[in-house]
Amino acid sequence: MGPSSFGCRLKLIPCLLATSINNMLAPNYFLQMQRFQRIVICLLPFVWSCLTAMSAEQLMFIGTNASEHGIFASKFNLESGKFSEPQAVGDAPRPSFLAMHPTLPMLYAVTRESTKPSGGVRAFQISFEDGSLALLNQQSTGDQGPTHLEVTPDGKALLVANYSGGSTTLLPLDDTGQIGPLSALVKHQGSSVNPKRQRAPFAHGVAISRAGRFACVADLGTDEVIVYRIVGNSKLSRVGAWKALPGAGPRHLAFHPQQPWLYSINELDSTLSALKFDVESGQLNELQTLNTLPTGFTGKNTTAEVVVHPSGKFVYISNRGHDSTAAFSIDPESGKLALIEIESTLGDHPRFIGIEPSGQFLIAANRDANNLVSFRIDATTGKLEPTGHQITIKQPVCVVFPQQEQ
Repeated sequence: MGPSSFGCRLKLIPCLLATSINNMLAPNYFLQMQRFQRIVICLLPFVWSCLTAMSAEQLMFIGTNASEHGIFASKFNLESGKFSEPQAVGDAPRPSFLAMHPTLPMLYAVTRESTKPSGGVRAFQISFEDGSLALLNQQSTGDQGPTHLEVTPDGKALLVANYSGGSTTLLPLDDTGQIGPLSALVKHQGSSVNPKRQRAPFAHGVAISRAGRFACVADLGTDEVIVYRIVGNSKLSRVGAWKALPGAGPRHLAFHPQQPWLYSINELDSTLSALKFDVESGQLNELQTLNTLPTGFTGKNTTAEVVVHPSGKFVYISNRGHDSTAAFSIDPESGKLALIEIESTLGDHPRFIGIEPSGQFLIAANRDANNLVSFRIDATTGKLEPTGHQITIKQPVCVVFPQQEQ
């Protein structure tokens, strides 16, 4: 039963209470009072079940590789892990990554436009009533092939990684969440050892520090995580870079929610690196690098996504080829990692994995299997258990979870 049905049933409650109160004013007051109390007691479980059912649904938006109308909405049940049927809600060409505004009901999507350069970013206003999106405006990223974006913690700017162009773009946001014209575009320089994938810079992912002072950008082509200082939400000033092993190919990044640790998933050599982040200078130092595949696996594989659990206790990454999620525990003192398990994503090419805000479920977006699959997370061990629920959607590549209080 959907939220609208519950809403209709809840509207009956004031009517029932009003009738009971009117009866109280009639003769036999004390008898009527006893009846009223019994009615209230009977209604309490009903009210609680309605409210629980409504609050147990998490709205989610799904980015796909569709050439138009590429953003879909679904509701995710936080008790069972079941999805509602996805509905097309946002007109965006190939929205390969989505991001939420930290305080406003706004969704942002990087897009492949028909213009030159092709890089675009679109701003949508969210309706929590029906999950629909209203396009507010769009801007050019100033370069080719954007793959990733993130909004600053104060909601005043967003940064985009332009893969094909090998650059990082900064665009300001106004008080309503609309996007202004780009204010900074920094071209990356260099190459690395893989002649097919690293002949030039290929910026792939952005992670902004919790204080919003620095942006870390993973460049697959140069084997670097480049650190920029964000100046006045309008400029980027390079302060340094961490150099991965030659041929590693840093792809995406995730900060720890409480500690100064950054985790880099390296696409080309299927490794995960734990880095120490200096919150004052922005410098990065490597703590550890681990393999993401089981011992003895000899097939082809590239990694795709990295996500830190909201508790800060676990890190999860996706393997494409082995088609799995590798789960790691985080040492609370050092930030170093230890493998927990490697769990099948139950589909081919998991381009994305994400954790809904309560931390109870992980969702794998299997692009080539055209499905989303949910897994329950053990809060103590970090292990994953399939819920048995999935939905079909063509080439899913990203999932985000807006929160009502925004």
